[in-house]
Amino acid sequence: MLVDYSSVPYPGIQKVFLPLSDTCSMEDLPKQVDEWKGDLQENYEHIQVVRLDLTHETSTNTCFKGLTIPKFLEEKGEFLHDDPNMWWIGQIMGYLLRPSPWISVRVQEIKKKLNLTHPYVSIHVRRTDKLVKEARKFEIEEYMDPVVAWYDSQVGNASNYTRRVYVASDDLASVIPDARNKYPDYDFVYNTVDDKKLLKDMKQTVQSRQTEDELVAIVCDLMILSQSDYFVGTYSSNVGRLVTQLMHSSSDATFRSRSIDWRMTYHGGLPLTYRAVEDFSGGKGELSFSAGETIVLTSSVEFPSYKGFGRNEAGHEGSFPMYKVEQTLTFVQYPALNDIF
Repeated sequence: MLVDYSSVPYPGIQKVFLPLSDTCSMEDLPKQVDEWKGDLQENYEHIQVVRLDLTHETSTNTCFKGLTIPKFLEEKGEFLHDDPNMWWIGQIMGYLLRPSPWISVRVQEIKKKLNLTHPYVSIHVRRTDKLVKEARKFEIEEYMDPVVAWYDSQVGNASNYTRRVYVASDDLASVIPDARNKYPDYDFVYNTVDDKKLLKDMKQTVQSRQTEDELVAIVCDLMILSQSDYFVGTYSSNVGRLVTQLMHSSSDATFRSRSIDWRMTYHGGLPLTYRAVEDFSGGKGELSFSAGETIVLTSSVEFPSYKGFGRNEAGHEGSFPMYKVEQTLTFVQYPALNDIF
């Protein structure tokens, strides 16, 4: 498997991550490369190389998409992990984003400089262009409420322990002073040389992301965020979702990651489905269902963790209590893995 970086706007990205395969390169490709047509393709035996364009509409014609799990894990799935879907996606993302050795060294140097010893908490505050139309602004208190609760549960009133929070943000210039002013008992640290390098102009901030230095910075942020003992972010952000997936690549992070807006969502994946474990007779605006009925989640946006919004088998929609349902898993054949396992 190869990644064609020729159209990726981040210079040096091929140096940041390890190659997916060390047995071939882009120079080895034959002249004839066929477009992958998903499961609609009848026969691949005569094709040596296929190209997958992630934006191609036929890429949805496949069972190999988000929220599917290899069939061979079916008997073990519910025992492996509190969230088997996240575990499987975590394994994939953990492999795809293996950092190059020099990145790993850089991460350790940053952590040493910031005195980031375990346990520590991390937050990712996404602002600037995200606030134009995709998400609302979340104040620092909304990130810190779960952080304070986590530290209270872990270290209690220990006076000799520093409550350190690693902050990653595209708006450090306002986030860091605000956090330090409102939470003087916490040590907020971040990946930068000094405060003079914080960008204050939104246009400058957005443009700077497509430079090699900023690419290295965000990759180091990803690694440090995902290595933390507890993470708070937003799943409306690609970074927030990716950090959580990477956390699951090495351990069960079901209760170590907290989104303050969306539930975990998968672009191009199967819809989140649940099975009712109890009857529920809903009131106004709520969804009624019977035990055993299938509920499809139709919105991932800003619902409390105890409440969902979905559609029942009769086509009715409304909110419902999440403790009345359990997530269903979709197992499919991954032929390439059958020979291995």
